[in-house]
Amino acid sequence: MRKLIAVLFTLCLVFPLLLACQTAISAASWALNEQFYIDALDNEDVYQALLSDEILDGILRSRLALPAEADTSELREILRSILDSAYLKEQTSAFVAHLFDYLHGETTEFNPTLDLKPVKAALGGDKQAEFMAALVEILPVCQAGQTPGIGGEGQSACKPEGIPDEVLIENYIQPVLLPALEQIPDEVTLGQNWQRWQSQQPWRRFLPGMAVPASLVLAVLSLAFLAICAWYLTALISSANWRARLQWLGGMLLIPSGLVFLLGALLQGNTALYWLYYGMQRADFQFNASLSGLSVIIEALSASALPRISTSFLMVGGICGGLALGLIVWGLATPRKAE
Repeated sequence: MRKLIAVLFTLCLVFPLLLACQTAISAASWALNEQFYIDALDNEDVYQALLSDEILDGILRSRLALPAEADTSELREILRSILDSAYLKEQTSAFVAHLFDYLHGETTEFNPTLDLKPVKAALGGDKQAEFMAALVEILPVCQAGQTPGIGGEGQSACKPEGIPDEVLIENYIQPVLLPALEQIPDEVTLGQNWQRWQSQQPWRRFLPGMAVPASLVLAVLSLAFLAICAWYLTALISSANWRARLQWLGGMLLIPSGLVFLLGALLQGNTALYWLYYGMQRADFQFNASLSGLSVIIEALSASALPRISTSFLMVGGICGGLALGLIVWGLATPRKAE
């Protein structure tokens, strides 16, 4: 009867708690680590994804109102020469730092910004002539009813017919470019939608006076306490002697530890990336122009972050699995209780 009760408790309570506990500990080791996100973003593949043809082409066409047939390849290369790895690393590191300052309660608002001063300085300085020449070259000739210019209300950009590109640059593009750059703010706020959502869903603190990271740590510790209590009490129910109890403790811990270790091994290989790429290829992001190129960024971030995530699961599963084997050996080495 004791064995039956112990088995029922194990299947319904102990195994789920132990598995959830080990999974939560593995996830918390990187989810609450600021350096993990900085290292994941500081990757050449991620930078290439952020500066992919899809993203830069979408920015250029939307800001300059370029027609669909315009070849933006040269303009994209100019932007890539401005937005180098050092600039992207500075921006992403600042974004992560601001986010964790907010989560830790060091700041009351999360207002991430994008610093555009280096971009404005480059377009108004050493990259100005190159950018204007490339822009004028790809502008199509205006058709009947079109007004020459860099786009307008309901029309695409075009240039007048019969005027040399050098004259257009000197008399129109150059006088307009610098005032246009001055109208662009030095910093662009990225958190408008965040602030609106935060005001509607005040999730920042789970408990009064406790920030999100501390709340999550408390939740993981509470889950671990419940799992250990259920694990230990079920072993006491299973038998009256410690030889069998120790083996029971080891056996109950070994199975969830093996599953967590197996999850880490799967994340370490190419299986997870394969299914991720498979899903991204079939996801439709075309319904929103702002999501153009999102799949490329997600794939690059996943390839950069998954090895670190996998290591956490392997480490937790390996430690708990070693503890389980130690308990089993300890139980086998314990002398049988004399009848």
